[in-house]
Amino acid sequence: MKLYRILIHPGTAFATPLKGDTLFGQCCWAIRNLWGEARLIELLQGYTDNQPFLVLSDPVPAGFLVRPAAPPHLLGLDTENPRERKQIKARRWLPEDVLTKPVGAWGQEALSEADMMDRLQLKGPFLRHENRTHNSLNRLTGTTGAGETGFAPYDRALTWYHPEVRLSVYAALDDDRYFTLKDLSEALVAIGQQGYGKEASSGLGKFEVLDAAPYDDPPRPAAPNAWLTLAPSAPQGQQWKAERCYYETFTRFGRHGDRAVLGGKPFKNPVLMADSFAILTPAIFEPSARITGRGIGGVSKAIGTAVHQGYAPVFGVQWEEAQ
Repeated sequence: MKLYRILIHPGTAFATPLKGDTLFGQCCWAIRNLWGEARLIELLQGYTDNQPFLVLSDPVPAGFLVRPAAPPHLLGLDTENPRERKQIKARRWLPEDVLTKPVGAWGQEALSEADMMDRLQLKGPFLRHENRTHNSLNRLTGTTGAGETGFAPYDRALTWYHPEVRLSVYAALDDDRYFTLKDLSEALVAIGQQGYGKEASSGLGKFEVLDAAPYDDPPRPAAPNAWLTLAPSAPQGQQWKAERCYYETFTRFGRHGDRAVLGGKPFKNPVLMADSFAILTPAIFEPSARITGRGIGGVSKAIGTAVHQGYAPVFGVQWEEAQ
């Protein structure tokens, strides 16, 4: 697979967090809508047999990565002083060129959000959160209804990005499957215009695709021997050096999007995943690999052929001891 980098500009608030596996799901719907269901079915052949046609990362600030879920002392952060632990916790951003150094030196480069924004020469917070109050509407009467359950307000959590921030999406593409960078860009443009995630029909989740180009030579250390994952992944069933794997787990309670929400069964089966920016050390390290994880099937009772992206694009990293 080949690695590419797509630059996007968020244009509105988002009600669904930007994650690689969710973005992949919306790309599948965009492919279906742009080129037909037969094209999507063809591209998904072999997806659960380690033959994905596309793997997408989480969008991250251009030029930066999230600090991995490893104990701070392994990253070279001093946790002995209790007064500094709060500041250490806030230093969750890393310049991308930190990948050239061993993992144990990353802590020296870790930045707080304010420091990262200074590096980007932007003023204000990277993210701004707000709660917006909604109420269910009876489509037959055009009102909120009456009685004990008629008025049912609820809050929707929204996230706004800094208006000048640019986000990088890393994409691993199998060009032999006849799905090119141009095709991916067209699919992402369609998603950005229609909206990503919840409340897209209300104007949320809009973004613009600014650039898309090969990323053949990402920063790398002298002797990589582990992976930094760039999206949620499913490492189950693979051979790892457990003592050199660090990650946080979460359960993905997925939902169908697009027209599938109208079928009466929008909810998918839950999937246990390792969250983005895990450090995973395989038993046998392959320097040329671009992805790790596996494709997940059997996630939907409504659409039996549905799959979930359990793959993640990866960057090579180096522990202090090259093993």
